Amino acid sequence: MSLHRLLSITVGVPRPTELAEFYGEVGLTTNATGEVSSPDGGTQVIIEEAPFRRLVGVDVGAADERDLDLIDARFEQLGIAADRHDGMLSAVDPTSHVRIRVSVAAPISQQPTPVVVDNRPGAIVRRNARASAVFQGPRPPRRLGHLVIGTPDIAATQQFLVDGLGCKVSDQADGIISFLRCSTDHHNIGLVHSPVPILQHYSWECDDVDHVGHTATALLRTDETRQTWGLGRHFAGSNFYWYLRDPSGSFIELYSDLDLIDDDDAWEAQRTPLAFEHVANSWGPNIPMEFIAPTDLPELQAAWAAR
Repeated sequence: MSLHRLLSITVGVPRPTELAEFYGEVGLTTNATGEVSSPDGGTQVIIEEAPFRRLVGVDVGAADERDLDLIDARFEQLGIAADRHDGMLSAVDPTSHVRIRVSVAAPISQQPTPVVVDNRPGAIVRRNARASAVFQGPRPPRRLGHLVIGTPDIAATQQFLVDGLGCKVSDQADGIISFLRCSTDHHNIGLVHSPVPILQHYSWECDDVDHVGHTATALLRTDETRQTWGLGRHFAGSNFYWYLRDPSGSFIELYSDLDLIDDDDAWEAQRTPLAFEHVANSWGPNIPMEFIAPTDLPELQAAWAAR
C-alpha cells in the first residue's frame, strides 16, 4: 500500500481553548497555535475556531511523489478537483465536506512496549508478586489511530476514499458502517451514516488494556459526565475500547490490541462477514443511543443548514 499512516486531523470547535485544556488532561502536549502532539505521532490534532463542531480535514502519509501522481489521476477520473502544490495533494469530499490532504511522510516509528504476560488457569507465570500494572497510572496515549466520519452518504464518501484516495476496505456492514485503512491498522477511517457531516469519534492507541483503564479512570474521576461507552472489546478490529466525551461533543476512544493487516490475501481468506450483532462489540455494555444520535445533532443540523 502506497498510503502508510494517518498523520493528523483538523477539527473546528466553538471553544478551542477548552478542547486544548482537555487534551492536556489526557496527557498530550498542546501549544498556543492549537496543535496537539502525541509521544509517537508528533502533531496529530490541529484545533481551529469554528461556529460549530466539525471535522475540517484529515492528513495522510504516502510513500513518495509517484503516489501523489496516482491519487491525482484517480480523483480526476472521479471528477474530483484536486489541488497539488508544495509536495501535497488536497481534495474535498463533496459529501462529508472533509478536506483530505496527502503528503510524502516517513513511516511511523514506535518504541516497543514491555511484554506483559498474565497469570491464567494452568499457566502461572507471576509468582509471589503483584502485577506490575497495579503500580502504573494514567499516561499519554501513544498516537492517533483512527477516526469515524458521520456522512450523509456512506457509499459516496467510501468511493472518494477508496477509489480516489486509495484506502482499503477491512470490514463493512452495508449501509451501517465501513472500516477503511490507509496503513496496516485494521482501520484508520470509519464511516457511519449521519444526516449532516460530523466527527463521530476519534481514537488514541494505548499500550494495553491497563493503559486504557488507568487513563480513562483518571479522566472520569475529574468529571464523571465524560463517560460514554466501555470498557469492552470490539468485534471489528478486535480492540479493547473505552469511549469518553470531549468538551466539544465528539467522543474520544482509548484503545489497545487492534488487528494488524499486512497481507491482504491472508486477511480476506480468514475474514468472516461483519454481522449486525457484531457491529457494536464482542462484549461490553450496550451501545448508548447518544453514540448513534449525538445529543447536539439538531444543533448541528441547523448550523449546516445556515452555512
